[in-house]
Amino acid sequence: MTACYRCASIILCLHFAASLSFCDNSDLISQLRKLPEVHSVTSTPIKTKPKQTIIHLLNWHFVSKADFAADVSDSSDGKLSEAEIEKRYLEFLNDVEAIQKEQKQTLRYLIKHHKVQSVHMEGLTEKNLSAFNSFIKTLREFEVPDGDGALDLFLREQYRRDCLQMGAAAQLKISNELNSVLPLENGEAFEKANPIRKDGKIQIDKSAEEKREDEMVKILVKGDGICVIVLGGGHKLTDNLKRMKLDSVLYFRVSGRKYERVMKGRE
Repeated sequence: MTACYRCASIILCLHFAASLSFCDNSDLISQLRKLPEVHSVTSTPIKTKPKQTIIHLLNWHFVSKADFAADVSDSSDGKLSEAEIEKRYLEFLNDVEAIQKEQKQTLRYLIKHHKVQSVHMEGLTEKNLSAFNSFIKTLREFEVPDGDGALDLFLREQYRRDCLQMGAAAQLKISNELNSVLPLENGEAFEKANPIRKDGKIQIDKSAEEKREDEMVKILVKGDGICVIVLGGGHKLTDNLKRMKLDSVLYFRVSGRKYERVMKGRE
């Protein structure tokens, strides 16, 4: 199923010790449901014992102000003022930050109790991985100012936005809580599915998005055991798994409380 352009994904492959490789899926679902930041867990039933489990944490991610402005302007009945766009964008950033805070709590649970080692992230390819890691290093080494002068306030806000753009998993790598963030994307499929046209407007190619998601699934099923994906809520891999005849893969979606509130506010 295709996704809206904002719904970025971060795919996390859990590397378990041998004793945890065959973790009871019902226990894992129950554990996730008990986390205070989790709103709901829904699963797609399969007829056989799963050889692999994909856990999908629903995500809502950062976009630049320019892309945000183009999107809200296209969907608005009338022309929006710059002040109104700025107001809406700041609200959007607050929502993204709150959702990422919940994601980090869930990921910390998985790191502690299920030995998460790495994260595969949407938008990340072999081609841009080096630049991505360099930026993580820059953010880790940056000394965030604590003053209240104009420059300090500007630098703090820019650092905040940079971290939001990188996402929850990258933030845990910056703080040395996660070992690595790895590419999820097939570079060619990712480029072909890019919905942002040269004029800044959004035009989703459903066929290209399906092929892109197929490539994501191909990357995930190279492993075994449990994979956790932090992926935009507009994505749903059920169709891809069915079409690819991956009947032994159990797939379920985890929705955070803040994510649910944000989505309801958009209805």
